[in-house]
Amino acid sequence: MNLRDAINEILLSINEMPLDIEDSVEDIQTAIIVNKQLEISKRNILSQGWYFNKTKRYLKPDLSGYIAIPSTFLSVDGSDAYESIVIRDNKLFDKSKLVYKFTEPIECEIVEDMTFDDIPYIFADYIVKAASLNTYVNIIGYTRDISIRTDVVALARADAIREDARNTDGNILSSDFLTSLIDRTSM
Repeated sequence: MNLRDAINEILLSINEMPLDIEDSVEDIQTAIIVNKQLEISKRNILSQGWYFNKTKRYLKPDLSGYIAIPSTFLSVDGSDAYESIVIRDNKLFDKSKLVYKFTEPIECEIVEDMTFDDIPYIFADYIVKAASLNTYVNIIGYTRDISIRTDVVALARADAIREDARNTDGNILSSDFLTSLIDRTSM
């Protein structure tokens, strides 16, 4: 699913005309609102960390000792040896030592933001359904339809969790696998 299709699906869900081929998102006020809501939903859902946007890697300090965090990183979690690592001022910060400077690379689990077109279809569908619900609530707000749309989002979420579990290389004895699966299903 590409971004334009996603915007059109949300526009249709609030009884608005979809964008024509020659239409620009920036020229239509409702499309601008939908695009912003889609971006919010995308970041919220991707920040949960799924098999396709979560990696482990070493982050290296620059010559000054700082480890700058790009804006595409939604979260950074240090390994067991560095569990007190957090992001402050777009840099890694060690809460236990109260320092920004590091002398060695730090192993971290990173959850990254992605462009909408690069997101696997099942997750893109979940994002669109969530954005559609939020847009509907903010613009229309008819309560009878909200519960139906909430059920649609819940089904899309269940599909995403199933797809994530199918693609995650984990086993029942792996605490990381079980913890992330339980966290997602309890939301």
